[in-house]
Amino acid sequence: MPLPSQWSTPDDFAALFKYFWHRDFPTNNVSVGARRVDWTIHIGLIVRSIGDLMGLATRFERGGRKDAVLRSREGDEIAIEWEWNDVYGNELAKLKKHKSWSPPEIQAKSLRFAAFASYAKSSDFEASREFVGKLWEGADWPLLLILVTYDFTKKFRTRRDFKDLNLFVYGPNGTRDLGSIPAAPWNLEATRWPIQLG
Repeated sequence: MPLPSQWSTPDDFAALFKYFWHRDFPTNNVSVGARRVDWTIHIGLIVRSIGDLMGLATRFERGGRKDAVLRSREGDEIAIEWEWNDVYGNELAKLKKHKSWSPPEIQAKSLRFAAFASYAKSSDFEASREFVGKLWEGADWPLLLILVTYDFTKKFRTRRDFKDLNLFVYGPNGTRDLGSIPAAPWNLEATRWPIQLG
């Protein structure tokens, strides 16, 4: 029996991602040495945690070398890529061409959606969004874009001062803006994180 249509939606994934993003954040204002690999692992842990809460198995480096696939007993449900550099690499093309896996006894099906997490300089934010929108035209499933903006800094080892975590869904009816939140947990002043990470 397949998952209900309102289970594991892009909105669900986006809501969970933004909360898990701030949990176990790899850096703070004192410990500034997190590297690119720390952020890659951080997103992998987020994806696994989301899959766990959705009741889906997380398979890393699957289906034509996607970073991860969330899989139900019926087959692939969500394909996910994340990229440190920017949105202009081949990750979107891999997601758009994903060939879904299903057990032999179950008829092949389409993904529910794909998710792509990446970064953009604040000055390149709009151009990044436009590039994704154009590239995703004609896709067989929606795309959840998670785009973290940053400014250059010497304060952090990565040279990135994260500004906002932005969430968008690209689908057959256009683009939906799911909102934006501060990307650094110490900028969420009403939470406990500024005290813990300050």
